Amino acid sequence: MASVTLKNVSKAYGDVLISKNVDLEINEGEFVVFVGPSGCGKSTLLRCIAGLEDITSGDLYIGEERMNDVEPSKRGVGMVFQSYALYPHLNLYDNMSFGLKLAKADKKEIDRRVEHAAEILQLGHLLERQPKALSGGQRQRVAIGRTLVSQPNVFLLDEPLSNLDAALRVNMRSQITKLQRQLGCTMIYVTHDQVEAMTMADKIVVLDAGYVAQLVSHLSYTTTQTTASLQASLVHLR
Repeated sequence: MASVTLKNVSKAYGDVLISKNVDLEINEGEFVVFVGPSGCGKSTLLRCIAGLEDITSGDLYIGEERMNDVEPSKRGVGMVFQSYALYPHLNLYDNMSFGLKLAKADKKEIDRRVEHAAEILQLGHLLERQPKALSGGQRQRVAIGRTLVSQPNVFLLDEPLSNLDAALRVNMRSQITKLQRQLGCTMIYVTHDQVEAMTMADKIVVLDAGYVAQLVSHLSYTTTQTTASLQASLVHLR
């Protein structure tokens, strides 16, 4: 795991500024949630951390290393998208091990990592099944497992529960939070759902029009006054 530091980070597309002068410190092992309405820049900021988007100005550090010009595959991050992006013709084992096979990892090491991830995510009995035989929640766990086997220093999750129904979202929120606590990993999670933010995060980053509108730690928002302030901010941003 590693810390993530953004120093005066901005992202623009042409003349349109999406993320604006973001200063943020994410500690090792911290679960941070970016929350805000559509178009506030939360997914763009996550993609900048992943290296899928170039930073227009400012500096990004993962651990002690400046990452502005480092390609995504060398940043030590793993990303889970809103879409499961599973290969329909491959079984769960092959989906989860695909990246390791491309990297020509040792077969025994691949088996060890996949079996370990499957045990954590309660997928061990499903490894021979194809994605079409799984529920939405199981498919999302496979997508998380595929990232888990790569052993990233930082997990990035971009609205991973948006395609699930309400009951499954509640269950998956609990499972992701439990996974993060169990692994002790640094995790950055994007959502527009204030309930997800307040039930999962160690730290909440409220984004509005590309700016950090509010930054609240778990110890703060467990107090009535801060919770009311945070809820008011989130309602205002809808």
